[in-house]
Amino acid sequence: MATTQKGSLNDQAFDILRSDIISCHLKPGATITEVWLTKHYALGKAAIRHALARLTQQGLTVNQGRLGYIVAPITIKSIRESYQIRRLVEPELCRLAAGKLDAGTLAMLRTCSEATYDSQKASEIITFSHANHRFHCLIAKAAGNERLARLIQELSDDHLRISYVSMVYNQSDKRWSDDHAKIVDALYANNGEEAAQLMAEHLLLGEEATMRAILNLPELLETSLS
Repeated sequence: MATTQKGSLNDQAFDILRSDIISCHLKPGATITEVWLTKHYALGKAAIRHALARLTQQGLTVNQGRLGYIVAPITIKSIRESYQIRRLVEPELCRLAAGKLDAGTLAMLRTCSEATYDSQKASEIITFSHANHRFHCLIAKAAGNERLARLIQELSDDHLRISYVSMVYNQSDKRWSDDHAKIVDALYANNGEEAAQLMAEHLLLGEEATMRAILNLPELLETSLS
């Protein structure tokens, strides 16, 4: 019972901090400490420490030793590099996944594709971000290459925050949903080339939307836009 309760508190701390990092309530580049987080969130020090270890492993925080932690900054360079990797890898994963979707995976992909959000409601944006995250990870898993699937999982974790910023600045949920639905249809029809092309276009448009959003909120960047 004690172990279960401890695990629950650790998960709770992780989920709360992760959500606030994704939504930029904990701003990129901000310094945070175990002491401050414990007081601010009224959570135990052990749970906060466990959460920070997991967040650091996911690349959302950076351990600075005695100085505490830094919320991983968002930079134009990091956005460009992340999207570059995804554009190289994810279209190929679509080719590999075409025709391999079982009924369960297909149903989950369609559910993710139907997700919507109100750009004025942070909780809905976060929920949608997770659906988007799951969509890309499901395709990677269906492709059958475990190493590439882990890579997309790691990249998608960071993209939860990046996509949140994009959606706050009115990136259309309809466009995201339409793109996803078309990719699923192509995969189901065993048309890997079409799915790959749709994914490449989807990621390119996503990058453009993200950069427009960042230009509207330069204080989130580690370096000045000038």
